[in-house]
Amino acid sequence: MWAAVRAVTGGQRARLMVQVQPSYVGTLVQRSPGGHGVRGRCSASASPVAFELTDNGKFATVTLNRPENHNALSPDTMDGIVGALNTLGDSTDLRGVFLKANGKSFCAGGDLKHMRATADFTADENRADAMRLSGVFDAINNFPRPVVAMVGGNVFGGGLGILSACDMVFAVTGTKFAFTEVKLGVIPATIAPYVLARIGAPAARRYFLTAEAFGSAEAMRIGLVNSEVADVAGLDEIEAKLKAQMLLNSPAAVEACKQLIHEVGGARIPLAVREFTAQLLAETRDSPDGREGMSAFNERRKPRWQEDV
Repeated sequence: MWAAVRAVTGGQRARLMVQVQPSYVGTLVQRSPGGHGVRGRCSASASPVAFELTDNGKFATVTLNRPENHNALSPDTMDGIVGALNTLGDSTDLRGVFLKANGKSFCAGGDLKHMRATADFTADENRADAMRLSGVFDAINNFPRPVVAMVGGNVFGGGLGILSACDMVFAVTGTKFAFTEVKLGVIPATIAPYVLARIGAPAARRYFLTAEAFGSAEAMRIGLVNSEVADVAGLDEIEAKLKAQMLLNSPAAVEACKQLIHEVGGARIPLAVREFTAQLLAETRDSPDGREGMSAFNERRKPRWQEDV
């Protein structure tokens, strides 16, 4: 499906063709020479994901834009991320993408409303929904230019899959991270290939199995985060430095480097692995503990395995 987005820049009208999935909701912001954004919408509803190009078209910012639900991974948000990257991936001028979020949280993982709906999903629906989530990580991981996460808020569950799929991650000191899935009777299945490729099995064994929260210093130690900064201003400084460095590099060579890392370093995740993890997630969602965890969550009570805690 193709959606036409019109933007007026410097008195000239530009027509931008954006390839999107049917359910994609997004906003494209194209900077005018004076620095003012001009917005064109693919939908009349509020956009869960926005993306913005710099004046010269060399860099893009993709922003998770649902602060009221902590930028949780609703279907619209998932489709918005994939739609934005599909659009940006066609640009031969692009040097890099910076992934950010509005609000106090970077990404809280699963969306509450959507999680309630999955309680009534069939096995096939659960499997398709899990593959949809996996598709978000795959789109980030296989994007032909560097994708850099700039993290100024807490990240849980599926949000950590997003970070693991990025090429670089920078976080503000005090940010909290947690793989919370086992508390709900499910498992971090679809994110696992990307997380394991980033932090390795030893760290995953601890944090997958305990669901304990950890901070930015520990995230850096295990390799989830490249470095931490004192505040958001520090993130801005890193972004400026990275942009200056990226402009010195051949886009074709950078793309080839990403392919090299994928093939030699094992960062490319085969479709069969993605399908396997999606099947595992679907099965655990439909398991007795998965259903109990979701029922407890919906009823705002402790699941039976926490009753004595």
